Amino acid sequence: MFPIRQVVVAVILSTAVWAEEDKASDRCALCHEQAVKDWAASPHARTMDDAFLNVWTKQGKQFECLVCHTSQFDRKDGTYSHEGVSCASCHGAMKEDHPDKEKMVLPVTSEVCQSCHSITYGEWRVSRHGQKNIRCFDCHKMHSMAQRKDKPDEMCGTCHTERLKDFSHATHSVAGLHCLSCHMPEVKGSVMKIRGLGVRGHTFGVGAETCANCHREMVHASHERASLEEEVHKLKAATPEKLEARNAELEQESSKLRETVKANKRVFPAVVGLAFLLGIFAGYALPHFRSKKPVEDEIR
Repeated sequence: MFPIRQVVVAVILSTAVWAEEDKASDRCALCHEQAVKDWAASPHARTMDDAFLNVWTKQGKQFECLVCHTSQFDRKDGTYSHEGVSCASCHGAMKEDHPDKEKMVLPVTSEVCQSCHSITYGEWRVSRHGQKNIRCFDCHKMHSMAQRKDKPDEMCGTCHTERLKDFSHATHSVAGLHCLSCHMPEVKGSVMKIRGLGVRGHTFGVGAETCANCHREMVHASHERASLEEEVHKLKAATPEKLEARNAELEQESSKLRETVKANKRVFPAVVGLAFLLGIFAGYALPHFRSKKPVEDEIR
């Protein structure tokens, strides 16, 4: 956390630099009027709105958040050129000899977005889109950040035309769902959005948890439901007369088991005694039989 005096100085400096950046934005608009208009209406221009400021204040106004929510933030003194993500955030500071001699070149790659949207970039990198290098700019407009198609399904349909005709996709469409409903589920909680995750996930994969959001009974609780229905059916079928008859059957079976145990107890001592006598006889007879066998062999 920065000292109070340093924070005050940072605010004064940032206000002065912000005024300079406003002039720079006007200068950009001289040649790039539409791009500046698109940017002014984009979320990038409003990254320090009330939603962010409220959460930022609750989290202790960590200056590290301003790295992405302001332009050209300086970690050393806490100054920045503009509230929000301005032209300078992506294109760099305005060059004095632009556009006569120097060009403000910005590589059209997804790595440009990585510094602030690190989590979203990581999701995209491991996705099928990332593996085939379908860039952020292929789906999002560069300055307005809006999708290149007004309807999300049309955006996906530019590449996945046949998928929209599949049975599973068609039935979900009839139910009012869209591609984003399953392939880009919305992330709940503004804190996650502020940390750079974005409104929706970008892995584009559909896991069991995605299906369970709508089909929990089918995915997780179907066997429980069948078991409960079976138990309810048994309870409904169990009339007092049937329960009494079943009780009599159990009593009869219990009586037979008791009689069997008593019979075994009566026979058990005699069996043990007989086994004892047989053991004694075997212990005496076997040595006697072995001692006679050599004499008989000599006589032969």
